[in-house]
Amino acid sequence: MRILCLNLQQTHEASCAEIFLRFSPRVQFRYPHYVFIDVGSTAGLFGGEVQILKKAVDLARTIAPKATGSIADSAPIAQVLVNYRPFEITKTGDDFRMIARLPISAMSELEGLEAWGKLRSIDHIALFFKNLGMDWIEDLYHFQEASFRERWGETGMMVWKRLHNQEFQVISPLVPTDPFSNYAYFDDPVDLIPVLMQKMEPSLRYLFLRLEGLGKFAQKMEITLFCEYSDQRHRIEIEPVSPSRDYDLFRDLFLKKIERLKLENPIREFEVTLVDVPEKAQQLDFFEPRDSTEDRWRRLISFTKQAEIEMGFLQIEASHLPESSYTFKTDWPQDFSSKDLVEWSEDAIQVKTVYAKRLAESPRPSLLLKEPLQLTKIMMKALKILTRFPAERIQASWWKKLTERDYYFALSRQGQLLWVYQELESEKYYLHGYFD
Repeated sequence: MRILCLNLQQTHEASCAEIFLRFSPRVQFRYPHYVFIDVGSTAGLFGGEVQILKKAVDLARTIAPKATGSIADSAPIAQVLVNYRPFEITKTGDDFRMIARLPISAMSELEGLEAWGKLRSIDHIALFFKNLGMDWIEDLYHFQEASFRERWGETGMMVWKRLHNQEFQVISPLVPTDPFSNYAYFDDPVDLIPVLMQKMEPSLRYLFLRLEGLGKFAQKMEITLFCEYSDQRHRIEIEPVSPSRDYDLFRDLFLKKIERLKLENPIREFEVTLVDVPEKAQQLDFFEPRDSTEDRWRRLISFTKQAEIEMGFLQIEASHLPESSYTFKTDWPQDFSSKDLVEWSEDAIQVKTVYAKRLAESPRPSLLLKEPLQLTKIMMKALKILTRFPAERIQASWWKKLTERDYYFALSRQGQLLWVYQELESEKYYLHGYFD
């Protein structure tokens, strides 16, 4: 896992994470201004980690001019670097060395996806070590986890784990929920069209960046201008011939509609909403070649092979052992072929496309660890087992040596749904996978 951390340097809405979906489906925003992107499997598509970092920072600076970024193995270490050594990229497994010569005060930035509950507690730990004559993070690597736990309890244990990259912070695929709308209030009312366009530019561009990140098109843009005096307002609708996410097109059409508008009653605030449609709904020219998803996949495979990148699909196999229940395939799976659901309602019909039909049939997580991680008693106390009885029991045949396992669903404090099993012989618990 490789995490790219962006520090936008100014407070933003959580919806800004959608802008960076072009780099990876696993993106998460953390208040007030951090964006974390899992680029472990996608950096190669952009020319490597150096290039993806540059492109991500360039994109971030369209909404936050002073944005910086860094890449590390874990989200907490990436956040430390973005604040103390911006634009740094660690080598895999080299996070410890990169932060070893940072001051102990850098512990306050060891947050990642979960911010410190009480920053004062972290400052207290840093002050304790300073009073002992320790100034650098490398001095803390001489202490065992038990020392941190005995003195500072759960907080100390969390600090130790983040210092040693032993806290699992998994970035799940982003599921957008925010509508495509924006609102702004002007401290000084605007009575000139050029000034109005200048003030509206950031909000409009922000919406179109989100649109592009989600791979959608705008069918219509609705803008309401609220005047300073009385309840007068101007409602403007922009709808091009075909759905598009061409920002310049919508801006020019909007400018044409308001250039004759007399702002004798100046504008105090505005609201803008985009009516979005899926990318596949874009109207194509009659002579534009239509190709299938399989054809586009084969071209993508050709490009990735040329770049020495392996990509494909995880295909479910008929095996009761989790370790062998998936195989890696580069060919376009035949299972992806599915028929659309057609619903009739009086004289109208509605077509609903079927996606991921096999997903509901699989009770196992799509993300498995290469080797199950043994869970300590302290780690088990931090989990909430959701099922009293095992959801699945795996028993080996007589010709295979395999310890019997009972699998359970568990919930972490971060809200992650985990797949945990207990060895019946040793009664030890192991973490085996994550559910998306």
